[in-house]
Amino acid sequence: MVNRIIPFVDVSLSNEEIEEVHKVLESKRLIEGVYSKEFERKFQEYTGVKHAITCANGTAALHLALEAVGLQPGDEVITTPFTFIATSNSILFVGAIPKFVDVDPKTWNLDPEQVEMNITEKTKAIMPVHIFGLPADMKAFRDMADDKDLILIEDAAQAHGARIDGVHAGNFGDIATFSLYATKNLISGEGGVVTTNNEELAEKVESLKNHGRTLEGGYKHVRVGFNYRMTDLQGAIASAQMDKLPELLERRSANAQYYRKIIDEIEGIDYQHIPNGFTHADYIFAIDTREAKVKPNEAVQQFKDNGVMARPIYSTLSYQQENFKNIHEWRWSKCVPYPDYTKVHCPISEAIGPNHFEIPVVPSLSIEEREKVAETIQKVFG
Repeated sequence: MVNRIIPFVDVSLSNEEIEEVHKVLESKRLIEGVYSKEFERKFQEYTGVKHAITCANGTAALHLALEAVGLQPGDEVITTPFTFIATSNSILFVGAIPKFVDVDPKTWNLDPEQVEMNITEKTKAIMPVHIFGLPADMKAFRDMADDKDLILIEDAAQAHGARIDGVHAGNFGDIATFSLYATKNLISGEGGVVTTNNEELAEKVESLKNHGRTLEGGYKHVRVGFNYRMTDLQGAIASAQMDKLPELLERRSANAQYYRKIIDEIEGIDYQHIPNGFTHADYIFAIDTREAKVKPNEAVQQFKDNGVMARPIYSTLSYQQENFKNIHEWRWSKCVPYPDYTKVHCPISEAIGPNHFEIPVVPSLSIEEREKVAETIQKVFG
């Protein structure tokens, strides 16, 4: 029997996190320290990256990565419009120009063919996003970046557990970023991680996040930097979460697989298609209603009426947001020739955006709750 409104966000915390946080409070060392470093070690081991550097949040991680690779004002960075605004905002932070390219209609990730057609002499970097936890085609982008001498940056904010042929996200780009926001597969409330297999970039990120200090610490500053450090309270939560991440991911995967089987039997709705060899992290499970009679707003209300929480997510694309429509108000526009984003058109993204919505895939779902979600899918669309 289901006794609650089934949530699409349900933070998986237990006594382990509480006990670790108590230890930090008792130590009186709240700043970045033992627990943050322990989390870095665990994250490196889990993902297989050589360097994992913690920071304050996922957006800080993006900013650090873009600063570290040396992007300059006016440089073009190709990215997707179908994602959270932090991706493109971070490009604006450094004065670079987000160049939005369309997504693949089945994976909803940045389309390599479209990217290759949009590379110009101003293009300096490609920044794919592993949307909802499904890896972008990183092997294609790696080959493209190597061939065109471009920087490759992975926005892996949603991709804890995502893999391509067994290789974890964060290993394909020159640098990558993860978020530990409270809704993610792996959390610390707020928090972020920058990963790289390049020692020089790792050292630069370590310095940049700590006011441009040398790695020896103290009051010697060798570059302009920021205060993007993680607290040890965040580190304690993240470290405890790492120990249970495989189990949490397994539950998410089981829930998502259950829904896929149900949806396969219903005409008119679909979901993200997973290429062979790709492992979806199942951060978000979204239903595709492009071919359905019932659209997201109506569906969300019907789900709610049945005790199941659901919501549209990126129905407004990045270049459709007011900050891009009014890009001339951004301070870098005084010296950077930003395009007129009201004229940007990505037809596949524009079709997916208003035609998808999220349903619960969280690890806390009981079998009965998962079945109720599935029954609601059938009731609304069957």
